[in-house]
This record gives sequence, C-alpha cells and structure tokens, in this order.
Amino acid sequence: MKKSMLFNHVLNKFTIIIFTAIILLVVDIPAFAGEGHEHGGSHGEGRQKMSADTTKKKTDMHSHMEAMMRLKERVSKDYKIMDRTPVAPTQESLAQGKALFLENCAVCHGEKGDGKGPAAAGMSPPPANFTDIAHSNMYGPGDKFWIITNGALETGMPSFSADISLAGRWHLVNYILSLQEEGKGSEAHKHQH
Repeated sequence: MKKSMLFNHVLNKFTIIIFTAIILLVVDIPAFAGEGHEHGGSHGEGRQKMSADTTKKKTDMHSHMEAMMRLKERVSKDYKIMDRTPVAPTQESLAQGKALFLENCAVCHGEKGDGKGPAAAGMSPPPANFTDIAHSNMYGPGDKFWIITNGALETGMPSFSADISLAGRWHLVNYILSLQEEGKGSEAHKHQH
C-alpha cells in the first residue's frame, strides 16, 4: 500500500512539474529563455537578445493586428464591398502605381512592400507587409483605397488625398495588389521546396 501511495505522489508531482514547464514554454516566461541567468560567458547574452527580439516581435505583431482590426472597423461599407479597382491593372497603371509607391510609401513599407522601409524600425505598430498574403488579404481593394485616402490614425499612416490624385490612388492600389500576387508566388515556391 505504501509503495502505491508513494508512486502516486511522485507521479502527481512529476505531472505538475511537466505541466508547469509546458505552460512556461508556451507563455514564453523568461525562466527558460535565459534572462536573469548569468554565467560570466557570452552564450546567455545571445539567448537574452533572442528572447527580447522574439518578445518585441510578438508585441509589435499583436499591436499591429489590433490596429488593423480597429482600422478595418472604420472603413466605410461602401468601400468594403469593392472586390476590384475601377482602374484596370494594366502595365501603365502598375508602373504609375509603383512610381507613387516608391515616392510616397517605400520609406515605411519598403521598396519591396515588405514593411521594412528605412523608417519602419522606429514605428510601433510596424508598417504593413504587403507581401504577407494572410496579413494583406485582410483588406480588399476598396479598403486599401479608403486607407490611402483617409490615412490610419491607428498605425500613424497619413492621408494621401491631397498628395495623390484619385486615379493615382487607384494605380497605387493596383500596384499594392500586384505585390500580393508576387507574395502568393513566393509562398507557393516556398511550399514546393
């Protein structure tokens, strides 16, 4: 009888320890990430930096997604229903959109539209990555036009209604949509290898 009680007690303690360890790993508690853990060597610094970077990325992404959802709620329903632009995405439209993008958007969104422009490092939440399909598909063409026109207080993006003509904003939307198409191609390429 005593052996089985001892076995159950040990098993229960072991289960609690495993369960606690799993929770700490899932929640990303610093106890397993190296913070507050000094050896006098440099390997702990790498873990601390990696953990801090991971935590910052999670925080940035969370704040960015919250801002995106708040912004999406503000877009007028008249724009939400638009599933395509009224300007055909011809080569000329895409070229005009690209020129406008490089002139007005690349400083934050990056020349490739990947959200890694020179100003992006200091921004919270970070600028949108138009090549991230799951992320960029949250907004349709009408949403994108509305955001370019009105700006986004949630993310710090200014309005471009005074700087870019009506047609120019649609060219810009066409170009941004083409970046999404390029992103789809690179996603498919990733999954093939």
